[in-house]
This record gives sequence, C-alpha cells and structure tokens, in this order.
Amino acid sequence: MGALSRAGARDRALAGRVVGVYASGGAPWHHLALAAAHGADVRPVRAEDVAAGRLDELDAFVVPGGGATAMAGMLAPLGVDGARRIRTWVGAGGTYVSSCAGSVLPLALGDEAAALLPTARCLRMVDVAMANPGDATLGGLASPGVGRITVRLDREHPFTQGRAELIDLVHYNGPLFDVAAASTGVRPFAWPVAATPDFTPAERFLTGPHPVDADTTLARCLARGASTGLEAQVGAGRALLFGSHPEFGLGPLLLGWGEGAALLVAALASCRAPARRASVAEHPGWSVRSEEPDATPPALAERSSAELRRAAARFDALSMRDAGGWLAPDHAASFHGRDARRAWREDCSAAARVALAAAEALDALAGSLSERDRGWLDDAPRDDQDFGAMGLRQLLARIHGMLAGAERTADEPPQRPAHAYDLFDRHPFHLAVGSYLSAAGLTSAALLITQVLAARHGTSTPAAEELLWLPAGTGHDEGAA
Repeated sequence: MGALSRAGARDRALAGRVVGVYASGGAPWHHLALAAAHGADVRPVRAEDVAAGRLDELDAFVVPGGGATAMAGMLAPLGVDGARRIRTWVGAGGTYVSSCAGSVLPLALGDEAAALLPTARCLRMVDVAMANPGDATLGGLASPGVGRITVRLDREHPFTQGRAELIDLVHYNGPLFDVAAASTGVRPFAWPVAATPDFTPAERFLTGPHPVDADTTLARCLARGASTGLEAQVGAGRALLFGSHPEFGLGPLLLGWGEGAALLVAALASCRAPARRASVAEHPGWSVRSEEPDATPPALAERSSAELRRAAARFDALSMRDAGGWLAPDHAASFHGRDARRAWREDCSAAARVALAAAEALDALAGSLSERDRGWLDDAPRDDQDFGAMGLRQLLARIHGMLAGAERTADEPPQRPAHAYDLFDRHPFHLAVGSYLSAAGLTSAALLITQVLAARHGTSTPAAEELLWLPAGTGHDEGAA
C-alpha cells in the first residue's frame, strides 16, 4: 500500500478503539490527531489520570516524544507510583506504544542514563539497551541526528505486511535499540539503513569552521544492526517501541503524514484491551482547568481564529527579518539537512500558512462546537508540565510569547551556544523555528488540535488536508506495493 493520501483521513481503521496519549509532558498532538483521523476515541491522559486508575479505560496508551527536558520531564509528573502503575497495567494486558523519548523509559538503561532517570527503573519493561547511550546533555542518550532516515521493514511482521520494504521516517535525537542480544520475547520490525539528504548528524549540528569526524553515532548504530522499531511481550501485555517518530509528517513543520503514519495506525489497530470497561464517559481523565469559563466554545474558537491570523502575520514578518549572527553556523544548529538561515526563512513562511489553515478549520467548526469540546479549546497546563497537552487558547498564548521573545532577541548581540540546544529559552532560532517545541512547531500543534475537533464533528477543509496528508508516491513511498 502506498503513502497515506487525503483519502486516508476518512479511513476508520481505529474505530471502536480508545487511545490515550500521555499529556503531562512532551509532544502529544501528532499522535492524538492521527488516531482521531482514523476513527479512534482519543484521550489526553495526565499523570493524575494514571494515579486514578484510568488506564483501564484504554485500548492503547501512547507515550510521545519529549519536551525541553526530554525523558526527565516525562517522568517527573508521574513519580514512582505512576511509573509502577503503567508497568502493572501493561503486564496485566495493556499495550504501551511510544516514540522517541517515550521509548527510552521502558528500556534497560545504562548506568549514566539510569542515574539521570532514577524513576525509569520503575517503568522498565523491555530488556533491550540503547545502541546510542550518552551523557547528560540529552538525558543519557547520544543523538544520532535530526531529519529523515530510510528504514527497512520486516515485511513478515503483522504491522508491515504488504508495505514497501523501505520507507522514510523522521528521527529526532531519539534512541536506537541494541537488539543483537534481545530475548526471544523481543521482535524488531524496523531498522535504519541510511540517512537521507534531509538529515543532519548530531556531530554536524554546530559545525562552525571546523571539520567533523566522519564517524557518526548514526553510522556506528547502523554498523551494529540497531533497530528503530520493536515489539516486546510484557507479561500479558505488549510494548511497541519506535525510536523514530512515525507520527511525524515528512513535509514542512513535520506535517504531511506518510507511510510511517500508516505503520503506526496499523500498530494501534492491533491493540484491543481484553477487559476494557464497556462504557467510558466523555473525557474521563481530562479534568479541564478552564481559564475562560464564561466563554462559550464557539466564542473560544472565534478568539482563537483571530489569534492564529495574528500569528500568521508575525511569522510572515519574521521570515523577512535578518536575525544576523544568531543564525551563523556556529551559533545556530543545522537540522533536517538545512542550515539555520534557510530553516528560519522557510519555516516562518510555512508557519504562516499553517496558522491560516488552522484558522480556516476553526471557522468551519465554530457553529458545531459544544461544551463537549471545551477541553480542546481552553485547558490550562499543569504546573509540573514540560510542554504536553493544553487547550488551544493556552497554546496560542505560548506561541505568541515565543514569537515576542524571538522578535526581541533577534536584535540583541548574538551569544554562541555551548551545544545545539543551549540557550533553548532565549535563542531566537529555538524560539521561532528550531524544533517541534518552537513557535512554528506549536503552530503545527494548533492545526492538529483543530483536526481532533474536525474528526469529532466530521468536517474538513482543503487547506488543512493538503498540509496533513502526504501525496501518494512521495520519497520511498513511491512504488509501494
């Protein structure tokens, strides 16, 4: 089967499934929107929901990529008790699905990572080590790099049967799995085989004027046969771990779902809890903390649409602005095979388009929104969150705050970072476009929130669908059987 097309948005492969996505940290929105687009009943699951036993209401529990503090930020709200509850639930028959940082947590961590992430010992479920352990900079792993990699699939695995043998996935600093000594209960199904031109090895994030050793973390992992996807039996349950990001798109701002997303949907379709409660209340675990309780959902949507249009204008202005020395090769990282100046220009322009598409989607929805939708529009983040889920109103406030920071610091004398993610909260590149946690990345998240709502109400808009779905026959998806 080929890449997901716009028709894929109407595929109901996950109808009847209840998919929870960890919401107390990280980047949940691609998972939520992708599952919703395929018919799932999606639930943002916070640490307090885990403590309340609400995992029992799920067919699958997805733990996404991390926030600014990666794995540590995911674990902090859970604590020891929450981590143990997740492991117990999986062992009793649940399914744990994860990408990137979420896939580090259940591994057999080495000494340095275990010391940095002591709570992870309570979540250990898979006796596989990382093929790329590292120091404290990224929480105990060594980044292979950021961008598209080519991955070989085991075409005999149930998730991959009938798919192309080679597909492209986005890898974003995350783990690769040392499966050479894996036990019989572990089955890898995806292996990285090469970097594409749209990939930057971590060793070349900040090159400056100095050459970099050709021996990279990715090359070493490839030589060892490391995996980026595995399935492991955990008691009566399963863990499905992706080191890469199948939920990310292959187009601008990580939109444009392709064959990786189809692989993830197939994995989720295999999840069916043996004893899930027959009746689940609307949003059982998302206890909404509204900051605008007197505003109706249509009014919240109208205000959000205006803020999205204002963000589009700010991104357009930034795309034409010179951030000077801040974007020099030794001052701002190269990611996705692009230098920072090119990324600044292209991604600011892309974010403007995405913001307008999100506003258009909200306008189309406004008349059908009800109190059932409030949590998606107005829900304050909790104090212990490192990014994670929040209402669209709160997300837009963060986007505008980051844009203000980028606009302000762009005129200041540049500072040279100690590593690629140094100065994360004040470097104009990181604030505006540097990652999926930047203002541009969160604008993609805003569009994805509108698409969760669109899936709930059965609506769509051409601009949103064009951004969300990769055209068939793109990249390694071309020629898929």
